[in-house]
Amino acid sequence: MEELPRRSTRSASTRSNGPEALATLIMESKFTVFVTGAGISTNGGIRDYTGPNGILTEARKRKRRNVAVDEGYWDDGLYKSITNATPTATHFGIQSLVEHGFVDYVISQNEDGLHVRSGLDRENLSELHGNDFIELCSNEDCCDREVFRDFVTYAAGDTYKTTNPLGRHVTGRACPHCASPNSLLDTCVDFKEMPDGAPWGVNPVHQMGRAQDAMKRADLVVAWGSSLDVLANYFDPWDPESEEWGRGTSCRLAAVTMGRVCDEEQCVIKLDSDVDEVMRRVLAALQLQPVKTYDPAEDVVIAKAVPPHPHEPIADWHITRDTASSAVRG
Repeated sequence: MEELPRRSTRSASTRSNGPEALATLIMESKFTVFVTGAGISTNGGIRDYTGPNGILTEARKRKRRNVAVDEGYWDDGLYKSITNATPTATHFGIQSLVEHGFVDYVISQNEDGLHVRSGLDRENLSELHGNDFIELCSNEDCCDREVFRDFVTYAAGDTYKTTNPLGRHVTGRACPHCASPNSLLDTCVDFKEMPDGAPWGVNPVHQMGRAQDAMKRADLVVAWGSSLDVLANYFDPWDPESEEWGRGTSCRLAAVTMGRVCDEEQCVIKLDSDVDEVMRRVLAALQLQPVKTYDPAEDVVIAKAVPPHPHEPIADWHITRDTASSAVRG
């Protein structure tokens, strides 16, 4: 198959506001960054936070009915759906766009690990809020700090570390590489924490530094399933008052998401459409193969997962290996 050029000679002023126009933008771009949020995972079976059936929406309804919302509600509402989910057409489409050189970097605000499970090269990925299936060893002498699991890495019975005497993020498991007891940390960034802050420091998961570098180089940022509200706390190329980020229109913004977007007035394209359908049409416009179906045998997280030592704490939520649910959803 003949590969299309990265840049097009077509004029931006003649575009229509649709998936094919987005494909043209991507072809014209010299450095494209995709920013992904919860909206790309809902078709995979993961509940979002603020949608009609979102976890936060339901919690607010319960509060109005004076129904208690304990930690178990949050745990089961999110982590059960994360472990039952599979990568969507958008996840596989992003993996293909990166592989074929149309997208240079992906910044994810999701902790569901679906980008990694889709086969996306992690050299092109920052998981700013962590990965539910990866632990990090806090022993600085450890030669291999990452540990993949096929279960949610929070310690069972103490999901938010509110009572853990070992401290926040400590999972209670020993590192299989260096055998240091209680040295493993989950990688999920909690409220009021920063991806480049304590206790992790620089690591292969969050990659805040690489995300910042990518945003500074970008001449096109495409938000997929994200309002960009959270990301604006880290970097905002369209903030006119920021000495570091205020670049005006030198970086174009496009968005594929339901609802409003931060800096929406800067959007050259805004699609309130199903993200998977838009992705299929973008791939077709770029003459790329349709998205593949999910195969558990090709799942990177499952392949690299290390079982815990006997009697170590383990969460109740495990990745589902049922091949009957292995078709791409959405």
